[in-house]
Amino acid sequence: MNFCIRDDDTSFFTSPEELESVYGELSRWGPVSLAIIPFCRAGRSKGIPERYKEHWSVHPLHENPAIVSYLREGLAQGRYEAMLHGYYHDEPNTHEEFEKGNDLERRVIEGRSYLEDLLGTKVRVFVPPRNRIGKDGLRAIARAGLQLGGIAGVRLGWPIRSWKTWKTWSKISHWKRHGGVGVPWVLDLGDHREISGNAVTPSASIQRNRRAFDAALAADGVFCAATHYWEMRMPSLRQDEPSVIEHLRWLAEQARDHPRVVWRSVGDILSDG
Repeated sequence: MNFCIRDDDTSFFTSPEELESVYGELSRWGPVSLAIIPFCRAGRSKGIPERYKEHWSVHPLHENPAIVSYLREGLAQGRYEAMLHGYYHDEPNTHEEFEKGNDLERRVIEGRSYLEDLLGTKVRVFVPPRNRIGKDGLRAIARAGLQLGGIAGVRLGWPIRSWKTWKTWSKISHWKRHGGVGVPWVLDLGDHREISGNAVTPSASIQRNRRAFDAALAADGVFCAATHYWEMRMPSLRQDEPSVIEHLRWLAEQARDHPRVVWRSVGDILSDG
């Protein structure tokens, strides 16, 4: 089974100390894939400091040289992978950034090029802000040759005339109907691949993730833990369940110690299909 960690929202507002406090040890067990915002707009996201919220100012990653230096070093060491997490991330209107729009392909291409040049790395995966993407967004990332961190699904953008759409939908539906937990495979939609994230957040259930981990192991599939560094110190909203960092660490320990689990980056898993 393949295992990976996807962490969203690294941006201008992120400090090296925040990432290191969470992933300093874990990223030496296996790579952590960071979904990075190239030009973070100070909107309503929970990861934005309160004093900046809803100012709608734009903050390029390069204006925080400390985080850039930290990321370059971690990427060079293989501790981290860089993924593209939108362009601005937050929009002042009612829809999410990559649900629809005429300039999404430009944003994908420019955002990827910016991160690659700034960080000296290769970007292979796009993670949509707030896990919301539409047909326009999917078309943009596919044309740019990127894979998707997350699952769009039929309602959010899979092409309804594609036989791969309905083959994939049928496989997932059969899995769910028979009690399957999570989606323990990489999904091949023809022009791009997708990987489901298993939430590790204050509202997430560790019991559910234990079942999903075991199901992926039995299927010789994939388990992707999806989280946010800025939530790590938060307690669980579920009674008698561990904090977010304890939840993630438990999953990471299972991946590190199990002889049939290979810890890889999101990009490596999606590239191999």
